Amino acid sequence: MRNPLYKRIKREFLSDIGKYIVIIVFFVAICGLISGYIVGNDSMIKTFYSTQEELKVEDGHFELDNQMTNEFVENLEKTYDIKVFNLFFSEESHNPTHTIRVYKIEDRQGKVDDFDVMEGTLPVKDNEIALDRAYCNSNNIKVGDKYELDNKEYIVTAFVALADYSALFQNNSDAMMNTSSFSIALVTKEVFDNNFASNVHYNYAYRFNTKLEDSEKEDIATRMMTFLYLKTNKGIISFLPASDNQAITFAIDDVEGDLTFLEMFFYIIIAGLAFVFALTTKTKIEQEAKTIGTLKAMGYTRFNLVGHYLILPMAVTLIGAAIGNIFGYTVFKDFSTALYYRSYSFPTYTTYFSIKAFILTTLVPILVVLLINFLILFGKLGISTKAFLQGKVKKRRKPTALELPKKMSLMNKIHFRVISTNKSTYASMLVGLLFANLLLIFGLCLTPMLNNFKEEIMQSQVAPYEYVLKTNYNVSDANAEKIKITSLEYGIDTIQVVGVEKWGKDSKYLSNLELVPNQCVISKDLYEKYNLKKNSTFEAKAQYSGETYNLKVSELSDQSGAFYVYLDMDTFNDVFAQEQTLSGYLSDKELDIPEEKIYTVVTVETLQASSDQMSLSMGDVFVMFDAFAILLFAVIIYLLARIVVEKNAQSIAMMKVLGLNNFEINRAYNLTTGIVIVLSELITIPLSYVLLKVLWVSIMKVRMKGWITFYIEPWIYFAMFGIALLVFAVVFLIEYIKTKKIPLSLALKRE
Repeated sequence: MRNPLYKRIKREFLSDIGKYIVIIVFFVAICGLISGYIVGNDSMIKTFYSTQEELKVEDGHFELDNQMTNEFVENLEKTYDIKVFNLFFSEESHNPTHTIRVYKIEDRQGKVDDFDVMEGTLPVKDNEIALDRAYCNSNNIKVGDKYELDNKEYIVTAFVALADYSALFQNNSDAMMNTSSFSIALVTKEVFDNNFASNVHYNYAYRFNTKLEDSEKEDIATRMMTFLYLKTNKGIISFLPASDNQAITFAIDDVEGDLTFLEMFFYIIIAGLAFVFALTTKTKIEQEAKTIGTLKAMGYTRFNLVGHYLILPMAVTLIGAAIGNIFGYTVFKDFSTALYYRSYSFPTYTTYFSIKAFILTTLVPILVVLLINFLILFGKLGISTKAFLQGKVKKRRKPTALELPKKMSLMNKIHFRVISTNKSTYASMLVGLLFANLLLIFGLCLTPMLNNFKEEIMQSQVAPYEYVLKTNYNVSDANAEKIKITSLEYGIDTIQVVGVEKWGKDSKYLSNLELVPNQCVISKDLYEKYNLKKNSTFEAKAQYSGETYNLKVSELSDQSGAFYVYLDMDTFNDVFAQEQTLSGYLSDKELDIPEEKIYTVVTVETLQASSDQMSLSMGDVFVMFDAFAILLFAVIIYLLARIVVEKNAQSIAMMKVLGLNNFEINRAYNLTTGIVIVLSELITIPLSYVLLKVLWVSIMKVRMKGWITFYIEPWIYFAMFGIALLVFAVVFLIEYIKTKKIPLSLALKRE
């Protein structure tokens, strides 16, 4: 025989359809967002790695000051069991600010660091050129547009994505990629030889003939670099294994790293979700206490009732998750991948089914809802049948009279009574708003935090021009201060160790720096992330040789935006005598240094381009977080305000019998809810700041490379408070209508 309780399901759903629609919409939005983002994220990652071999990505590359002979190449290949490829390029100017690195199509196609043609066809004529897709997207360049390069006009015939330039880094030492003013270009061999050969860079890529472990590759790379350094009479300009090449690794590391923040975002939502369902289930039992008592008296078991009351929450969750995943694999997936394609030059991706997305957006919510509801239902439905029939499903303490001042107005007394009789619901509202505010402050703080980080990057520049040279070169300018640089690995990060000749009062650019022989000064980011203190010692490792160095901290600098370690030049030379180091200069003006000797120049313009690129890459993601944070906030306030009205429906009906109008009733109940929301906001906003700071610092220290200082703009607190009031104003109007529909006959119902 069919269980007659099933007949109640439809009636229960329709009687509370507003609440269930809100929850379904919430599930669809959240599951769609998370599912789409993870599916797009996983698909990008799988496509990237699956095309590594297909596009024959290099294992590394090096640049020399002269072309190698065939005999030298053959010896190099035989010695290290590699295949060497010519990847000569020329750097040209599109206009005074755009640098275009030009390669031959024939050097890459089918050989090494191949490419994917995203749109159009490859150049075949002497006036045709292919450009990087991300660069064209940033500069609104279309296939078929005219493009001037080195005072010659070309036609853009194709957008390409190169295997070794998934992120457009002009120099590996750059703080950020640059899609706005740097691009890769492909032309035919004839065009390159005729137009660009005069400024050629002798760049070579290599691939191992056999598969090796990463440690083996690093060992061979170190020996090969030493070999080239000696055999070319120090003619090696740069040597870069693929594992350290930001143009290859940065994009995929960023895509993989995004999941960390996404998971943090999702876990906060799951916590809020668990809270919402726990509260609604508990309220449902209290509202239907006598009905449950009657069913138990008729012979329905505890498990029968648990199963019955689980049907609607589980059905709502399944519907929301199913629809959300449909949107995730269609609309939201395309949205998330579009964010990546706007910043990076990935090849055309293939959509893959993501088991992680299925688990996080379907199984996890279902299990959370099932577990929370089951535990509450199983515990509550264990109460005796008699207690249910009497409506005694809560532990009741002996009521104590609350003495209120005689001069207090009647409405204020009603506010106090409403809070007193609904204190458990309002306590739950406090907890719920903490979850909502934690998510809201997370969403709102991201853009200001990024802007603060951009300012720190700009402030990290100690001189208007910071030169890093490929080879030693003496500059006669009296205002130029010499430096030396090397990179070390510490923790999960790469730190820049800088040796300086002048500091303090002797330096024009490092006047705040005070150095002690055999000790170092470290930047703010370094000591904040790794809890380093004055007089502490830390051990860092050389990138290629594996040599370890113990560095003692003499002072802590307030410089932020990067991981810097400063040493006096004598100490630097003594400590790193055996390491490959780069020389450079700090200057307040452009120096007369041959272009072929310059590795990179850091100026205000380059730092500004890096900062702008960060905003371009992350801006839309932050807006998305803001939108869903406000959505969760609105859902929690709506459901809790609704529960207050539903629990007091009989009292509201009685007030109508006594002659109070709807406005006065709403002042008594819904306005009281507003007062509680205001008080809760004053408590939970500061608390959410503390909790988010703990979470942020923990994730940055353990999971993320680099360091972004936790920073909250003061206006965010006022914005959170304003959003709470605005959301409540909308909820107040909804509940105003609901209280109006409560029938007077409800006042006759026995408690």
